[in-house]
Amino acid sequence: MGNRAPVTSKEASAHASAAPTPIGQGEIAALAAMPSDPTGTSTFERFRWQAKLAVRAWLGLLVDDEKIAVVCEHVEDLALVSTSVVRFTQLKTRDKGSWSAAKIFEDGHAIHRLVYSYIIAETAGLLAVSKFEVWLEGPPSEAKPTTDFFGNPGTATSAQKQKLRGFGLPNRKVDDFLSRLAIHCHQPARQSVDAVVIRLIGATWPSLTMDQVERLYEVLLQAAEAAQSAAEPPPSMRAAIASARGDPNAPHAWDPISAQALTESQLRALCPPLPTDTDENLLARASAGGVTVLELKLARAGASRQTVEQALLARADADVAAIAGRASGVLSFSSEQALDSRVVTSGNSIVSAAASNASGPQRPAELVFHTMMSNVANTAALDRDGVYGRDHRLVIGHLCSVSDQCRFSWGAS
Repeated sequence: MGNRAPVTSKEASAHASAAPTPIGQGEIAALAAMPSDPTGTSTFERFRWQAKLAVRAWLGLLVDDEKIAVVCEHVEDLALVSTSVVRFTQLKTRDKGSWSAAKIFEDGHAIHRLVYSYIIAETAGLLAVSKFEVWLEGPPSEAKPTTDFFGNPGTATSAQKQKLRGFGLPNRKVDDFLSRLAIHCHQPARQSVDAVVIRLIGATWPSLTMDQVERLYEVLLQAAEAAQSAAEPPPSMRAAIASARGDPNAPHAWDPISAQALTESQLRALCPPLPTDTDENLLARASAGGVTVLELKLARAGASRQTVEQALLARADADVAAIAGRASGVLSFSSEQALDSRVVTSGNSIVSAAASNASGPQRPAELVFHTMMSNVANTAALDRDGVYGRDHRLVIGHLCSVSDQCRFSWGAS
């Protein structure tokens, strides 16, 4: 990749129609090795706003298979890495007013910074897969020079091109740079960005309570801020990230900037299972250690942390009683199969009854667990052979064991 000839202005128009060049180990390693300005942010408020946009971009990895990672404060404020492109992104805030082309062309401002990134991307051999973007808080000016340039940077005036040359961009590279440039206004304002990201989290995990959504947002924001400063995240987060650290292209390609990279595997390690995760997804995650299939299935179906803890204790106690029952002969193979069938049927019936009255429960695991826990007599009656002494809590624990064997989903579709 690094031995490719530089792209000339005459070749710029061909980039739009050319097939994307896949991002591989060489490109990741080249990205990691690029020199980066460590000055970071000028104010804490801007720093936080950028971190919040990083979280929003990071969550996008869950819904776009082509996205690989979000890299914070390396070369640019954000580098968005996908399977075929690296998007070097400048993030700019403004207290009041609109954005003009003249403003972002000022010395030291967004375009000046992106010209520098263009030059070092070419030096690193990444130019063929690089794009350059400006994300602006707030609206653009309605003046024609701004609307023309923001809508299509390729329409840059001779004066704007002269500015690019003044920033150190060779004349032969001006058109190519402009063909790779995009301006995105109306990024969430500092006053509203929290609400935007919280709504996104709520839409991704609809079974979470608002308190759970807000706590998850804080966890993700802490991780993004740690990536911005290349600092150590909190211990619990560090353990989750360490268990999930992985590279889709090469095991060690991210090493030089691993502290700054936010990947999908890290995100999944910090977040509840997605409602769309299959049992196979949960088994794979559980096999990585640190969490059981039961915990993941309950979380996927909207169980609270307290309910998960109660379920784990009930399952542990039921497992002990079941071992004794098998040893004494009270719990035979056929009677255990029959009990399995009764508890699963009962759980599914609760979910079906709720679904028939509305669009379905938002948190089916909570409904099943606490309906069976509160209906003591009905739940105890499922223990026809007295394996659990008609203890309704142990019967629920038995259902938890069945669930851990991937035979009950707690109402998750």
